[in-house]
Amino acid sequence: MTSQPRRTYLALGDSMSIDEYTGVAGGGAVNQFFRALGDGWSLDDLSRDGCTIPNVRTNRIADLITLTIGGNDALERTDEIVADGVKSLVNDHWLLLESLRKTSPDATIIVGTIYEPQVPLPDALERYLIQLNAGIVGNVRAVRGELADIHAAFKGHEDEYLCQNIEPTLKGATEIARLFAAAFDRIRTSHKA
Repeated sequence: MTSQPRRTYLALGDSMSIDEYTGVAGGGAVNQFFRALGDGWSLDDLSRDGCTIPNVRTNRIADLITLTIGGNDALERTDEIVADGVKSLVNDHWLLLESLRKTSPDATIIVGTIYEPQVPLPDALERYLIQLNAGIVGNVRAVRGELADIHAAFKGHEDEYLCQNIEPTLKGATEIARLFAAAFDRIRTSHKA
């Protein structure tokens, strides 16, 4: 009896995906989702704290990719965003997704939106975040990916899902993992139909 080849889950992105702020080894969204995938999967976890779009590796081939990115970029580029809007950042996000799709043309790509911090944003910055998330949604559709709407899921739950103003707690990571799993289930269900 020959065993099925293992499929590769490639995790990319920032602290929305990692264990560090959950207080539990294996408590991050990526590790929780990986365990939920069950047998037959290997994990290539390249997510890390502080990651920005230019630091995401796009040369790894995978069957499944999750990506949480853009929040650190927005923080680093706040002055640019206030002066010129989010168009350039949305374009950089698009180029990243396009590169991932070219490297892994048949992969399931699940991309998260960006949540708000615990401390409410000023109205102007909140509008930019809404615009940035709308751009992310459009980019995900354009590469035939699946959305994990982290922003919507975290809205109103920031105090329970976040710590240190912007880092996911264990509950927050569990919610992100749930969103990844739901997105993956939607893809599998649509392929069966």
